[in-house]
Amino acid sequence: MPLSWTRQPLRFLQHLLRESDARDLEVGTLIAEMKRVHADACIAMGGGFSAWYPTKLACQTVNPHLNGDFLGDFLHAAKAEDFRVLVRMDISKGRAGVERERPDWFVRKPDGDFSAVWGMPQMCATGNFWQVEVFAILSEIMENYPSGDGFFFNYLHVPRCHCSRCQKIVFEATGKPVPALGTRDPAYEQWRQNYLADYMGRVRSFIRARNPAAALVPYHHVRDGWNIRRMAEIADIVGSQVSNPIMPNPVDPQPSWNLWAAEEAQLARALKPDAAPLLIQTTSAVFASRQTAMPPARLVNNLMQAAAHGGSTAPAVNGLLAQDDARFVPSLDLVSAHLSRHGGWYANLQSTARIAVLRCEASRMWGEDAGRSAGAPSGEGHVAEFRGVCEILTDLRYPFDLVVAPEVTLQDLARYDLVVLPAVSCLSDADAAVVDAYVEAGGTIIATADFAAADGWGRGRANHATRCLPALPGESRSAVGAYFALRGEALRNALGGIPHIAAAGPFWAPFAQGEVGDDLRIIGPFVNNAPEFTTVEGEGVEPGLVIRTFGKGRASWLPWRVGALYHRYSMPDFRDLFGALVTRTVGDPPIRTNAPAAVEVISRDHPEGLILHFLNRAASQTKGLAELAPLAGFEVSVETDAEIAISLVNNEKLPLTRASRTVTFRVERLDHFAAIVLPRSATKGETTEE
Repeated sequence: MPLSWTRQPLRFLQHLLRESDARDLEVGTLIAEMKRVHADACIAMGGGFSAWYPTKLACQTVNPHLNGDFLGDFLHAAKAEDFRVLVRMDISKGRAGVERERPDWFVRKPDGDFSAVWGMPQMCATGNFWQVEVFAILSEIMENYPSGDGFFFNYLHVPRCHCSRCQKIVFEATGKPVPALGTRDPAYEQWRQNYLADYMGRVRSFIRARNPAAALVPYHHVRDGWNIRRMAEIADIVGSQVSNPIMPNPVDPQPSWNLWAAEEAQLARALKPDAAPLLIQTTSAVFASRQTAMPPARLVNNLMQAAAHGGSTAPAVNGLLAQDDARFVPSLDLVSAHLSRHGGWYANLQSTARIAVLRCEASRMWGEDAGRSAGAPSGEGHVAEFRGVCEILTDLRYPFDLVVAPEVTLQDLARYDLVVLPAVSCLSDADAAVVDAYVEAGGTIIATADFAAADGWGRGRANHATRCLPALPGESRSAVGAYFALRGEALRNALGGIPHIAAAGPFWAPFAQGEVGDDLRIIGPFVNNAPEFTTVEGEGVEPGLVIRTFGKGRASWLPWRVGALYHRYSMPDFRDLFGALVTRTVGDPPIRTNAPAAVEVISRDHPEGLILHFLNRAASQTKGLAELAPLAGFEVSVETDAEIAISLVNNEKLPLTRASRTVTFRVERLDHFAAIVLPRSATKGETTEE
C-alpha cells in the first residue's frame, strides 16, 4: 500500500526555520542534526507566505534570505538517507503589505479593515489565494519535487471574515450574515467547519491525482473551527499539538495540563485507529517568546507520554539545534536514543482498557467552555470535568480509551465495560439513543454534572434525553458548605469508614430525593461556618449519587462536578469515591503499585508482550512540572504469564516474584521515565529493536 508507512509511529524532527536561517545554511547541517537525534522523518519548510524554493508563481514570495533551492537540495539529501519528508505549507497568512496589492485575498473586519495575526494579514478562505493559487503552489512543488512524502498544512482554519464575498456565501448557506465578533452561532460554526473539510477534501483529491503516495496532514494547534471527525477522515495522519508550554499561546490559548499528549494520542486513535498520530511538541518554554528552551523534565515527559500511547513524536525546534539557548537538546538526545534503540516496542501498540471516557465536542462548543480548547476560565464545563476524570483514572492506574461525540456509535461503546460521560451537557438525540442501547445491552455508564441538559447545539431540553437516566438536571444550586452523606457500606469503606465528605461547586437534583438505593445525600449547605457551629446534622436530602438499572445494564449519575473539582484541587476524597464506583464495575486496576500518584503509569499491549511506562511527574508543590525530582523505588504488580521483566532503559532483567498469575517487580529509582517490557513466554524476553 502506498501509504502503509503512516500506520506506525516515526521519530519526526521539525526544524521551524526562521527566514534568516537561510543565510549560508548548509543542508548537510540539518541532516546531521536529524541524525543526531535519531529522527527518521521530518517536516521541511516549503510554500505559502514564505517559499523556500525558487518559485515561478507571483502568489508567494521567496524567502529574501534564500540562496539557491533549499527545498530541492534538502529533499535530495534527506531521501538519500531514507528520511520521510512532509513539506510544510502555511496558507493562513500573507506577508505584511501584500494586502494592499491583493485586497481580495484577505480577511476583513466588520469595519472593513484587514485582520492580522502576529502582525501578518489573514488569508480569506473564500478568496482566490485559497481557491486558485494554493493549487498552483501544490502543483509546482509536486512537479518539481516528486520525492516528497506529503504536505503538512500549518495553522489551518477558516477565519471569520466580513468581506462582501464571505457575507454573500454565508448568507446563502445559513440565511444569516457573518456573526459579529464575540458572537457564536451554531449555523455559522457548522458552515465554516464544513467549508474547511470540503476544501481540504478538494486538496486531498488534487494531491492524490498527482501522487497517490503523498500524505495529507492538516494541522491547527487548537483546531479552531474544525469538525474533528470529518478532518480525521480527510487526513492521512491526524496532526495535533501536545506542546504543553510553560506559558501558552496568548492569541489562541492551548491547553496546559499533564495528560495533553495522552489525550491527543488517544483522540487520534479513536478517530483514525489505523494511523499513528503526528504529535507536535515545541522545544520552547514560552509560546510568544520561542527562543527560550523547554525545561528538560517537561519535555521528556511530554515526548515519552506521546510515544507510550503509540504516537509519532515530533519535536519542533525554532531554528537549529545549535542555537543560543540549546538547553533542550540533551532531552531530545535522551528520548530519541531510547525510541531508536527500542522502536519495535513502540509499533503495533494496542489498548488494554476496559473503560472509555466520552470526549464531547458539542459540550465543549455549546456548553460553558464556549468553544475554548483550554476550557472555561471558571474552571467548570466539559473540558475541566473531562480532564479531572482522566486524571482520576490515571492516578488510580486504570487504563482508559477515548470515544468521541457527536456521532458516537454502539460499536464504539460496546467493547468497554464502563463508559464515563463527564459533564456531557450537550447531547444529541442520536447519541442519547446510542447511550441507551449500550446500557440496555448490559453496559455501565457514569454520568456527571449537568448531563444532557441541552441538545447537540446547546439548546435547552424540555424533556429528558435518555431512558436510562429519565430526568433533566434542572437548575443548579451551590453546594459550598455542604456535605455528602456516605450511607452505602462500599462507599464508606472506600473512604476509610467516615460518615460524610465535603461537597462543593454547583449541585443539581434531577431526581429530587431519589430512590432507596441512591447515595451521597446532600446535607446543608451550612451558612454559618464559624468553628463553634460546624456540626453536621441530618441524613441528607437529595442524592449526589443516582443509580438506575436499565435493561441488563446500570446507569449512575453524580449530579455535581467531581472531575472539575479534582482537576482544580486534587481532593483525594473525590478520587477515592469515583474509584469505588469504577471498581464496582471493572474490579481492581490491572496495575498495582505503591508508587506515589506523581508517577503516571501507562500500559499497552504489544504482539510480543506488555509494555509499561512509568513517567515521573513529581514537581514542586503548587508548581507545574519543570524540574526533575528523582523518586525512590517502588513495587509494581500485574497479572501476566511473563517469566521475566526487562528494563528498556538499561536492558537489565528485573527480579520477579510470582503469586498465581500475578508477578511483582521493583523499580529501584525513577528519573525521567522507566520502560519495562513483560514478554510473552514464547518470546523468552527478546527485545525488539530497530
